[in-house]
Amino acid sequence: MSTTIKKIASELGISPSTVSRALSGYPYVAKTTREKVFTKADELTYSPNLWAQNLVGSTTNIIGCVVLELANPFFVPMVRAIEDITNQQGYITFIGESRRDLEMEKQVIERLRRIRASGVIITPVLSDLCHLESLESEGVPVVVAGREVDRFDSVNVNNIMSGMIAGKHLAESGFMRIAYIQSGDPFNYPEKDRQTGLKNALVESGKELAAIYTVGNNRITGGEKAGEMWLEDINHPDAVFCSNDLLAMGFVQSIVRRGIQIPGDVAVLGHDDIPFSDTFIIPLSTIALPKSELGEKAVNLLMKRIVHNEYPHEPKMITLEPELVLRKSCF
Repeated sequence: MSTTIKKIASELGISPSTVSRALSGYPYVAKTTREKVFTKADELTYSPNLWAQNLVGSTTNIIGCVVLELANPFFVPMVRAIEDITNQQGYITFIGESRRDLEMEKQVIERLRRIRASGVIITPVLSDLCHLESLESEGVPVVVAGREVDRFDSVNVNNIMSGMIAGKHLAESGFMRIAYIQSGDPFNYPEKDRQTGLKNALVESGKELAAIYTVGNNRITGGEKAGEMWLEDINHPDAVFCSNDLLAMGFVQSIVRRGIQIPGDVAVLGHDDIPFSDTFIIPLSTIALPKSELGEKAVNLLMKRIVHNEYPHEPKMITLEPELVLRKSCF
């Protein structure tokens, strides 16, 4: 059975409240008493019940990290970077997902509010922000990662530049009919910005966007649907830019099964450079994002807010730059 504060108190002949104050760094505990408590705690291999401490304390050591989908490899480097830094700072990271559903996002935020999380890093659904605004009004700092929201601290990528890079590369590589594959989510502003950048780059090159395949989700199944749309298109585009790598992977799988050659018949360019994109059945060319840096910047912003207790607060915006990574799917 694990050692408890009561057991330490019993063996030292002092009250449990004195033990608790000594362990938590309360200033008005005699030095000799504090030393005895820590010595006995080490002797009994005491491990604090951090969850219970958070429920009864006025401050917590929990950081909430809420992403759109835990199944999406995009979030792995970001979350890992957040965990690494929070661990170093003595915090626990509570990881949750909204599954791109606003009501689920609200439920996760409510749980974080109830356990009095010190702060929250979130990639929000964006269709409603009232629950996040309410959280900040209660003194819990919120940092948005992977989206740009002017009323919160945000760390995002220059998505218009992503589209510009993609369009410029495809146009300069000689492709004539270039298509864009997207989910079509009305609140997915990053993919809207990527489309804007792509169109701008093509116009500068004297070209127009040949087609837009809207597939309804950002998963591999969406990419497979785009593959079917490409096959049904009488004027097959000779290159496609996908708003994320999962769509690109689904597209590749769908058409390769039909004997289509990549990049011979159609070149494929993804976005995000998720883990395993370089070892996919056809290594995927992509627009890479600094995902670990995204997490690091977000958590550092959050820690500054927590330490300095900045309220009211003028939101800060950090924008990271993407870069082109060329592999077999699109030279």
